[in-house]
Amino acid sequence: MQRKHEEQWRQRGPMFRRAVAELSTSALLNNLDVVKKHSGQSQVIAMVKANGYGHGIRSVSRRLSPHVFALGVASLDEARALREHGITGKIILMEGVICPGDLYAVADLHLDMVVHEFCHLDWILQQRQPLQDVWVKVDIGMGRLGFFPDDLPQVMSRIDELQPLLAGKIRLMGHFSNADYPESPTHQAQQEIFKAMVDRYGLEASLCNSAAIFHEHTPSYEFVRPGLALYGESPMSGITADALGLQPVMTVKSRLIAVKSYPKGYGIGYGHDYICERDMTIGVVSFGYGDGYPRSIRSGAPILVDGRESAIVGRISMDMMTVDLSSYPDASLASEVIVWGQGLPIQRIEAHSGISRYELFTSVQNRVKFLWDR
Repeated sequence: MQRKHEEQWRQRGPMFRRAVAELSTSALLNNLDVVKKHSGQSQVIAMVKANGYGHGIRSVSRRLSPHVFALGVASLDEARALREHGITGKIILMEGVICPGDLYAVADLHLDMVVHEFCHLDWILQQRQPLQDVWVKVDIGMGRLGFFPDDLPQVMSRIDELQPLLAGKIRLMGHFSNADYPESPTHQAQQEIFKAMVDRYGLEASLCNSAAIFHEHTPSYEFVRPGLALYGESPMSGITADALGLQPVMTVKSRLIAVKSYPKGYGIGYGHDYICERDMTIGVVSFGYGDGYPRSIRSGAPILVDGRESAIVGRISMDMMTVDLSSYPDASLASEVIVWGQGLPIQRIEAHSGISRYELFTSVQNRVKFLWDR
């Protein structure tokens, strides 16, 4: 048996790595096309913040930038990284600036910026730096960033003073708090509040995130801001990515590094959280919470071994996890394991971990090798 395993390992070739994230350009562009089909005439602001939702901000942006109106980032560091990587298209600083001195970087990097505090307007007038488009963020009930609707008359009056600095336009931006529950009274009320402001000021606007884009009765305005949908996951409760035509961009893979037989009653892993219910074959996968897999997951979570669904047993270790191979006697050293992605939607891992797919995506660690197909 050992010789068989060694031969199978040798046949896998020299490109073996303990953990990889394979990323698909075609899936990313497919998802963008799906978003566009649901967005009517709206232009796309692709959200690439948080390292491209864990997919690699430079790689994702290089592939998306030629096909979208703008890229959305959370920080100047993200914007600077994109400019240094040769991204010349429009970039929007979604959280605005942190201090007055940031405005010099906004000007140098030719960024659009969101304003959501009166101090932003004061700083702009004090620093006198040239601006691209300015997006006025309104808190329509999200309870996070933005001017309150009652403050908009004063805000718009102050913004008139910025016109000599502007090379671009003034636009409005809002954010739903319940976009994945479009029938909720809260969603309807926020929609009406935003519409009233757009009608009053006659400005181009952006409101819809990924979830809202797929609602037939939510207006898209001139710009939509997809995030999760671009990366191939459904932003809506009860609807799968496949049903929406979305494809996973990231498939996280590892390998079996051990295959062992244990008798009934044998304890597996830390704390012996799992006791073999019968004589069992257990595989050890070279992937753990140090790679970004949730330590909170316990026995029963799905995993694919050479394309066949198996189940995790025992606790997740820092560098390893153990899986039940009893129904897969042909599994061997170096058998391919899919942690999530193609064939195993990340939503299923979310359901077993209690951790959102947003967080799962952004938790993949640097020691996992990222490999784009092109």
